[in-house]
Amino acid sequence: MRVALLGTGFIAEFRARVYARLQGVEVVAVLGRDGVKTKDFAARAGIGHAATSWDQLMGGPAFEAVDLCLPNHRHLEYALLAAEAGKHILCEKPLGMTEAESLQMLAAVERAGVIHAYGENMIYAPDFREIIDIVAAGTIGKPLWIRGREAHFGPHSPWFWKKAESGGGSLIDMGCHLIAVFNLLLGEVPTSVFCHAPTLHHDTDCDDVSVALLKYPGGTLGQCEASWLQRGGMQVTLEISGSEGMVSYDRSGLSQPIKVFARNQVQRYFSEKVEHDRGWLFPTVDEYWRYGYYDQIRSFVECIESGRRPRLTFADGVVVNRVMDAAYASAASGTWQPIRS
Repeated sequence: MRVALLGTGFIAEFRARVYARLQGVEVVAVLGRDGVKTKDFAARAGIGHAATSWDQLMGGPAFEAVDLCLPNHRHLEYALLAAEAGKHILCEKPLGMTEAESLQMLAAVERAGVIHAYGENMIYAPDFREIIDIVAAGTIGKPLWIRGREAHFGPHSPWFWKKAESGGGSLIDMGCHLIAVFNLLLGEVPTSVFCHAPTLHHDTDCDDVSVALLKYPGGTLGQCEASWLQRGGMQVTLEISGSEGMVSYDRSGLSQPIKVFARNQVQRYFSEKVEHDRGWLFPTVDEYWRYGYYDQIRSFVECIESGRRPRLTFADGVVVNRVMDAAYASAASGTWQPIRS
């Protein structure tokens, strides 16, 4: 199977590492905005064709699918192009910058009849797969309250900090992960949301911290916390309180089993979103696998081969965008906002 990788940023680097380890699939082309950067990326990843436009991409080697890792404001444009060309699509979260965009994307892939996967990696991470199975087995009874937190001190690329290109800040960047996980865990979509999403520190027109409360029809309360204010690297936590027990999960630097102290500057990559290059460092072993990217992409490829429906499709991405739109409306109004079904 031949794939075109759309994007050359941090997440595309992760994806390229995965494809290099998968049997029976090859990335034959990569598309980026900057010609020099795109050629360098292609050379590092062993990709034969580097393009800076859709026409250049289509003029290169044939491919069956695209992995869409471009900035948020380019998702709609390139999803429509790929669908029209009959290409299967894996789209990195969030699907669109708004529900309106994501609905256009969903309509396009449904018209084209292609496989479409919403790129939520967390549901494929081994830790989260275990948590999902524990809840599904009824081990903790009925989930009553779910609190998730994802935090670091800010994204890698400049476009994240511009609302016109990102669609929003911490909520759309990381809150989307938690909303998708909550929905999957509960098998429900929230009916209303209350959100506070201020800008407390960074020079940006986006929210750099957000807290959203989600009411689910079965009575469960979801508490979604996303932050660009967390020092010391990535933090992901999840707590689920049930009628018969609870789950507690912490994936932060301090919780990693390997801890390294270095007095001198270290050039080696240790983990995502680390702010410093000396002192205590916490390597994440096989990060692309621990974060779920390997199994996510493998599942996408298998769905194309078998015609099977992906675990999360663009329809699920639409729901996440719908919830975030309502959350931002709540943050603007200071009131609970309904989420239509």
